[in-house]
Amino acid sequence: MAIREVIGYDNDLMLQCYMGWILEYAKRMLPKLEKFEPRWLEEPVIADDIDGYAELNQLTSIPISGGEHEFSLCGFKQLLDKKAVRLVQYDTNRVGGITAAHKINALCEAHSVPVIPHAGQMHNCPLTMSTLASPMSEYFPMFDVEVGNEPIYYIFDGEPVAENGFVQLDDHKTGLGLTPKTGFLDQFNIIE
Repeated sequence: MAIREVIGYDNDLMLQCYMGWILEYAKRMLPKLEKFEPRWLEEPVIADDIDGYAELNQLTSIPISGGEHEFSLCGFKQLLDKKAVRLVQYDTNRVGGITAAHKINALCEAHSVPVIPHAGQMHNCPLTMSTLASPMSEYFPMFDVEVGNEPIYYIFDGEPVAENGFVQLDDHKTGLGLTPKTGFLDQFNIIE
């Protein structure tokens, strides 16, 4: 894999499948990927194939991650009880917000399963900082090209910018540390 050759083995390499493989293909691919020592393989099969996730997770040394398309605490409990993932990556927006995400963090911590919330938006920072289950945060740098998660950048100011792989939060800001922007309001339909 060319990427591993470029970054070397001292840097983490995470792989994203976005539910693009069927179970049999994933079973053939995993042994071929092990030599590249990825930190994890994210969403190899469709999110509802929990038994498939469990089978893959037992088959490989590569940690299987998932949960971005899970919506409930009960669903995460099922993933953990079946040992379907070795890393949980819920989407805070999909699970019901910060309160629901805290419950998932506690569940994962009780199962000794790490959590790295999907998407690097500011509302994930307090979640990763408030649990021992989160070894790191996902971070999406801001680009002019919109790929799906960037609307928050047009609505709010205050997203921290990573420097040398770290995000420093401002202790003096209240709440999430974000303030509403008005410069792009003309590009949104506002329903009153």
